[in-house]
Amino acid sequence: MARALGLGLKNNFDVRIGMLNIDIARNNNNWGQAGAAPTITLSPNFNNSIIQRKPANPFAVAGRNISDNIAGQLDAQFVLFDGFSVRLAKDRLEQLEQLSYGNAAFVLESVVQNVITGYYTVLLEKERLKVLKTNLDFSKERYTYVKLRKELGSAISFDVLQEQNNYLTDSANVLQQEINLRNSVRQLNLLLNEPLETRYALVDSLQFEDEPLIFESLRDKMTSSNTNLQNQYINLELLRNNTQAQQSGQYPTINLNVGGQGSLDRLNANFRTATGNTIENMVGFVNRDPGQPVFSTSNETALRPLTQTGNSYGGYANFSLRYTLFNGGQIRRAIENARVQEKIGEISIDQLKLSLENSLLATFDVYQLRKQLVQIAEVKLNAARLNLSLANERYKNGALSAIDLRIVQENFRNAALENYLAIFNSIASKVDLIRLTGGLIDKSRIGTK
Repeated sequence: MARALGLGLKNNFDVRIGMLNIDIARNNNNWGQAGAAPTITLSPNFNNSIIQRKPANPFAVAGRNISDNIAGQLDAQFVLFDGFSVRLAKDRLEQLEQLSYGNAAFVLESVVQNVITGYYTVLLEKERLKVLKTNLDFSKERYTYVKLRKELGSAISFDVLQEQNNYLTDSANVLQQEINLRNSVRQLNLLLNEPLETRYALVDSLQFEDEPLIFESLRDKMTSSNTNLQNQYINLELLRNNTQAQQSGQYPTINLNVGGQGSLDRLNANFRTATGNTIENMVGFVNRDPGQPVFSTSNETALRPLTQTGNSYGGYANFSLRYTLFNGGQIRRAIENARVQEKIGEISIDQLKLSLENSLLATFDVYQLRKQLVQIAEVKLNAARLNLSLANERYKNGALSAIDLRIVQENFRNAALENYLAIFNSIASKVDLIRLTGGLIDKSRIGTK
């Protein structure tokens, strides 16, 4: 049993999915996900253009202009106050992580219960097969005995055919039960996520252990440890968190933005530049005397393709405040609705408690009944076994007919089958009680590596 449970908890698909959901919730449970960390963004831009210009502005550069610009901005936004939303978001993430553990515990309990039931189902089918084989051996022995009597002349063909029919019927029952046993093993392999044709040597036996249980003690355990109830408590805390989150909308939000920005610029165009030569130009005459001309000199210029570079940089720090003065009463209604959801959650818990107590009481009564049925079935089996032995002796002595012996034989078979079924049902009821009281698994070890 222990190895079967180990395989189930390790390999079952639902268990593996539940563990992965725990990893997701654990990964999300941090201050950064809650919004406490700043938001930092980097926005670079690289712009290029080629323009052929014939400007009306005399100060603009005519001709082909090739422009390159690299600009960037680094911005960091801090939430200084947002109505305690960050704290509430972190609490919600912690509650969601706890809920993921609770959901995983619920899945684990289902798997453990199914594995235990599947394991004992295999044991039940094995015991049924043993009973039917024993019954077959008895029919075969009687069939052989009747054939011998016919050979000796003390039995007729009718007796032989009747025993042959009983033997064939019991053989068919054994073959059908072998199929049932194989199907139960396949179903167990499906739960354990093992190859479907895997065979096991089951070391446990289908035995009933009478354990005295007190209803009041079971009810106390259920109230404190039932997994479904604990998950509902976590859901109620999430609803209360939602109410506080809606109330945070009544407070202002204060943000701080700090950052820096800069750019590198480059322009390639035909700029007028000095050639290094001088030019003499006559500008007039002294006293209007043509023999005394006046000259001026200037540096010669020409249009040449040049590349000019430049840069700019700066920083900023800005505060922003946002406060909702009126939005049609949406915040007030959201708060009222959240409080109503809280009340619904509280009512759901009371309803679940009552339902669980009803299930516990019904299961407890069934368990007590099945304990008595096990005792009755055991007494019936012992009586049927003794009756079969006596009937067989009387049959051999000629004091009992073959039909009456067959009836006694079938009574023994049915009593044996009922006995094992009663034991199985009592074990299933006990497992139901343990699950209702949250005792199937150790919740403190869920999620540990």
